[in-house]
Amino acid sequence: MKVLLVWPRSESVVLSDELSCCEPLPLEYLAGALKGRHEVEIHDCRLDPPLEQRAQAGATYDVVGVAVPFTCSTRAAMQTAREVKRLWPRALLVLGGHHPTVSNQWLTGCPADYVILGEGGDALLGLADALEKGSPLNDVAGLVPFQRFLADGPPPVGTTARDVKTVAKPDRSLLTRHAQRYFHSYYRPTALIRFSAGCPYRCDFCILWKLTNGRYFTKAVDGVLEELSEISSENLYVVDDEAFIVAKRMHELADAIATSGFRKKFHMYIRADTAVRNPELMEKWRNAGLDSVLVGAESLEEDELDAYKKGAGASETVQAMQLFHSLGVKVRANFIVRPEFERKDFVRVAEQVKTLGVDLPSFSVLTPLPGTNLYERARSEFVVDGPELYDCYHTLFQTKLPVEEFYSALADLVQGTAARTDVPGATQAPVFYYSTGSAFSRMVQAIRDGHKLGEPVSGTPHETPAA
Repeated sequence: MKVLLVWPRSESVVLSDELSCCEPLPLEYLAGALKGRHEVEIHDCRLDPPLEQRAQAGATYDVVGVAVPFTCSTRAAMQTAREVKRLWPRALLVLGGHHPTVSNQWLTGCPADYVILGEGGDALLGLADALEKGSPLNDVAGLVPFQRFLADGPPPVGTTARDVKTVAKPDRSLLTRHAQRYFHSYYRPTALIRFSAGCPYRCDFCILWKLTNGRYFTKAVDGVLEELSEISSENLYVVDDEAFIVAKRMHELADAIATSGFRKKFHMYIRADTAVRNPELMEKWRNAGLDSVLVGAESLEEDELDAYKKGAGASETVQAMQLFHSLGVKVRANFIVRPEFERKDFVRVAEQVKTLGVDLPSFSVLTPLPGTNLYERARSEFVVDGPELYDCYHTLFQTKLPVEEFYSALADLVQGTAARTDVPGATQAPVFYYSTGSAFSRMVQAIRDGHKLGEPVSGTPHETPAA
């Protein structure tokens, strides 16, 4: 069977593909599941010519899969799906990705035939095999008719979890044409890799631990080394939810990488308390190529951390910063901006960034993402809604400040912390979403204009009267 996998381009987003354009690793995983059995192509709408050129060249497909990678990319994916159905009306159209795995919202009217949830490789292979054999598609595990999906929604989050040891290796050969164009921040070019999946912690705002039903899965060390040997890029963005949970295994992996002679620069997620408990492991990984880490600081206020069910304190963030700086590892620390922030709170966070000496500060507006505990508890409080708001740069709640002032303060925070020149040894602009052109300035302006997006809930105006 001929299969085309499509990654949509979201044009009207705050974080544009001029600031981050990573390889569509989920599609490469799907391609890996079909490798040697079916003919697969990947189309990246961010970098490839328009889909119409494929059709004009005579390309035909039996199955076309369109990714809905994030909730905020739902409208772009819907537009892409309609284009696919127009160009290849006889092809079976399948949706997959993170958003349909957790929600069926905003997908009404999509011309899809089926939905595949979770990792999806086995289901897509089962679909292609069944089509080839003429077998009934309702016998394919993990394949859900689209209309039933719209009516019933996805199954409970976590029921589609797979141990990463059993997932086929991604087929990166299909996108070598773009290998030098994929990047994340100033890591240019960069490739993505996954060492594990899941997280044992239970942060209230996070969906990641729920996707694996609270379980933590790790890849075999030999499997990681095999993938590393196939990646030419020096820069690697490790997309694990938290790679260092099993310290013994990460000691083994660091030793294996050092012994193998790989020379890579790793950017990785880690909890502050994990780092503080394992200073020797952090030093070993620095020697293995750890270049920067993303630490979810969230806040330095204990009451806020308790509300998030973070399971770690502010003192551990401070200790982790000191540890990484002593090792020469750059820290990207993320802070949560709450809707009840006043001007003084934005100033406080900016001062904390400066005091901590955060190399690469980033900020997320508190966003109840579909499927999270926070979403189920707080959705009745939304005053504005729409998929484009679920990008962690917009608020769904009533703000304490007038909403335009809230977004102005957020834009000032992002721009002000990025303009710092007091980071010792900084060789790049001290902001994670670095740009040599005007992309960062346009990102700041998009944040400033954040009040213009979304639709009022039940006629509620998204504004705060002046006191």
